[in-house]
Amino acid sequence: MAQPGRRRMYLGVAGTAVMLLGGCAAQRSSAKVEKEWVARVPPGDLGNVRQAQLTEEQAQEQITRAQVASQDAEAAREVAQRNEDAAKARYEAGEAALEVAQATGDVAAIERAQSAACTAQHALTLAEAETAWRDDAVTTSKSLEVMRQRELDVADAQLEQAEYEAVNANADVRAKELSPGDFSSAVADARRKAAEQQQQVDANLQREQQAKARWQQLQDQGYGGSGSQQP
Repeated sequence: MAQPGRRRMYLGVAGTAVMLLGGCAAQRSSAKVEKEWVARVPPGDLGNVRQAQLTEEQAQEQITRAQVASQDAEAAREVAQRNEDAAKARYEAGEAALEVAQATGDVAAIERAQSAACTAQHALTLAEAETAWRDDAVTTSKSLEVMRQRELDVADAQLEQAEYEAVNANADVRAKELSPGDFSSAVADARRKAAEQQQQVDANLQREQQAKARWQQLQDQGYGGSGSQQP
């Protein structure tokens, strides 16, 4: 019969073994394919890796394009906001002029002031509609930036998977320490996040299109103004 002291020693050793195994498992699950491993794969066996690299480069380019588009959207919003501020100032001036004309009792002056005030009011309404549209356009562009990053995450995960498969097919013993399920899970998780962000982009784009349609409708109705009136 084992003595208590010896039993505690056994338990200690067993516990240490469990910890070591757990540590090794954690290392395997978090390990990645090293570039030098891939460099040992014959070039003719790297077709999928090359394709994944190209996809990653294209995704990175799309991020840059999205960032530029966001900058353009923000610039357009600033212009629209300045136009709205100017339209508001003209509207307030027109209202003041109308009050002065009404105080004089001059019918012709009142009619001219009323016409100018009405025109200024319409211009302000149009300017406000454009600013609302430009605000939504900025929101859309920002969400699209995030979407492009999510697409890059997918491309990164697919490249990691392709590299693992190439190294594993080359019978590199180090690849045996990695789990193919980890790479598949990473790709699936990245795709899920990209799909969720795409839904957000679609919702933002719908609101933007509605705001733009309202602005265009006001234009068609003859509302004048000093808005930038960009497509």
